[in-house]
Amino acid sequence: MNANDVMLTAVATAQTGSTIPDIAPNAPASASFDLIIRAAAGSALGSSGAPYTLTISAIDLTVVSQGWPTQTLHQAFDAANGWELSGTGPDYRCTQTVPVRVPGGGPGGPLAGHTLQCVASLVSQGAQIASIIHSDPFVLV
Repeated sequence: MNANDVMLTAVATAQTGSTIPDIAPNAPASASFDLIIRAAAGSALGSSGAPYTLTISAIDLTVVSQGWPTQTLHQAFDAANGWELSGTGPDYRCTQTVPVRVPGGGPGGPLAGHTLQCVASLVSQGAQIASIIHSDPFVLV
């Protein structure tokens, strides 16, 4: 990876506390689930402390609308935000778990049975560095 690049490498839904991707992350009856986001950064960027914004949104594919309010996280390329050496070279990696409350309080709510998809973007100040990724579709119960 180029020393000044970043790439979101994965975004997946999982049951709360799990790291295993799940296409029905709030089943059988949970009011929340986790969104797991993985990223990689080059050697110069990964510990630079440079600020960026991680934006997470959801699309309700069943009715083609916004799934729930967008989350905007202001972060930086540093250890406090989870960036660490990859262990296989000079690059850095980061894995974050973002808890998501199911709209309407959980199972049986307004999105029960709907298929959704999450989209995450990482954009540095001045937009010199940017990456975007989307999850596989998933269903809420």
